[in-house]
Amino acid sequence: MKTRVLCFTMLLSFLSCGIFAQENAIPKIHEVGITFSNLNQFGLNYKTGSEKTLLRLSLLSMNLGNTNQWGKSEDSLDVKHQSYGAGVRIGFEKRVPVVAHFNFIWGLEAGLNFNYDKLKYKDISTHYETTNWSIAPLVNLVLGANYTFGEHLVIGAEITPYIQYSIGKSKYTRETQTRETTNSGFGFGFNNNSASLSVAYRFGK
Repeated sequence: MKTRVLCFTMLLSFLSCGIFAQENAIPKIHEVGITFSNLNQFGLNYKTGSEKTLLRLSLLSMNLGNTNQWGKSEDSLDVKHQSYGAGVRIGFEKRVPVVAHFNFIWGLEAGLNFNYDKLKYKDISTHYETTNWSIAPLVNLVLGANYTFGEHLVIGAEITPYIQYSIGKSKYTRETQTRETTNSGFGFGFNNNSASLSVAYRFGK
């Protein structure tokens, strides 16, 4: 009998602790936004977590392009150029309050970039084609700041110094001859593409 009473008491204690924890759980915040870097690079991002620590998920479109060029019929000029790139990021960020509604941000991200470029050129005397692609895993350090207007609008600015390793292939075809090369490289630092501005909508769970 005592054993049953003890088990029942322990069960009530666990349930009470669970209910108390749920009542006092810190509500999560969510942010959905757009990131801009230069004129041809943009991304969609989603953040979720507490006021101090958030998970970051990003999908980046780094470049998009499709160009066709034709000359006069007597020149018989034909140029076709296609290029695109995309990237994904996952990481976390810490927010340190500076003044009301203004935070300093630091964090880390890991991700992957992919780039593809293809050019076809043809005129009366020459015909060639080049194709290049590359994949680059990387790690970013996130440094920045944001300001919250009201309860929902968040404006931010960030720089993301990076370390990356890239590998890819290049193919060059002229007439009936083809040459292929493999390219790889390691780099770190930051440039204009590492600076970005963001606009996000914030809401709570």
